[in-house]
Amino acid sequence: MNAVELFHFLRPLWLFALPLVALTWWTVRRRGARRTRMADLVAPHLRDALTVNRSRSRRFRAVDGVALGLIASALAAAGPTWSRQQSPWLVETAALVVAIEVSDSMRSNDVLPSRLDRARFKVLDLIERRTGSRTALIAYAGSAHIVMPPSSDLEVVKPFLESLDPAIMPEPGADVSRVLPLAEAMLADNAGAGTLLFVNDGFEPTDVPALAGHADRADAPSMIALVLGTEEGGVALLPDGSVATGNRGGQLDTAVDAAVLRRIESEAGVPVVRAGAGDADLRRLLRHIESSLRQADDPNAEWRDEAWWFVWPGALLALFWFRRGWTMRW
Repeated sequence: MNAVELFHFLRPLWLFALPLVALTWWTVRRRGARRTRMADLVAPHLRDALTVNRSRSRRFRAVDGVALGLIASALAAAGPTWSRQQSPWLVETAALVVAIEVSDSMRSNDVLPSRLDRARFKVLDLIERRTGSRTALIAYAGSAHIVMPPSSDLEVVKPFLESLDPAIMPEPGADVSRVLPLAEAMLADNAGAGTLLFVNDGFEPTDVPALAGHADRADAPSMIALVLGTEEGGVALLPDGSVATGNRGGQLDTAVDAAVLRRIESEAGVPVVRAGAGDADLRRLLRHIESSLRQADDPNAEWRDEAWWFVWPGALLALFWFRRGWTMRW
């Protein structure tokens, strides 16, 4: 549901003050209009000489500002709301599963020192910013394997990340479909509130239907991808300094396919964040993760009081009551 459908008031009894404010405004306005009609009995040349700001007073009067201020105050007291605030329990139990690609293409040097090294740095920085939240780690290439179950201890994650190397993966390639069942199993009953983050250097066209089908499931975790590398690609160097080769014997093609990334976003609904040198990519990731958490079905979530949207306009109008010519005279 959107914000309009969720909009309601936490303390609706305060809305009964609105008719009283309207009645008071109408009474004072009518009395002012009666005085204006009485002034019409005076000769026009004397009335114009004796009246100050006559035209302006007809358009906007002090009672109008008072009425608007009281209306804003009544709406604020009624407690408007249209969004829920997740309970701390859900925030602590909703885990982030990081699925990092550990293939030869991640050795590419178009991102220094390499894509895999940069991926390690990004993951550690992200975990540091999610203090207290649980993070799990999956390594995948042609197959997927659980590296670390959900944990909130950053010091536990570091050695596992540092040990990741394409040489230890039993099957070459990069098959994201192998990651999906492992991530669901790790999240268990909290899958709907969890997030699956792919950290890789792109996707294959065959990944699109697999991710799209998974995203359509109501109980599936939300997904997001952090993609490292450039469209031009680089050279993937093996530990001995030689160049990694592809399936056909030539130099391994490490170019990132931007067209497939666009399909991942449009057809599978998976937001794609391109990794950069600063922390703008991490901020975008955190916003997506928090947005997914807010959309999760939390039975203990409380409605967020949005009264401040009306408190500030009411306070601003109240400041005018001390201005000369704006003081109410009942």
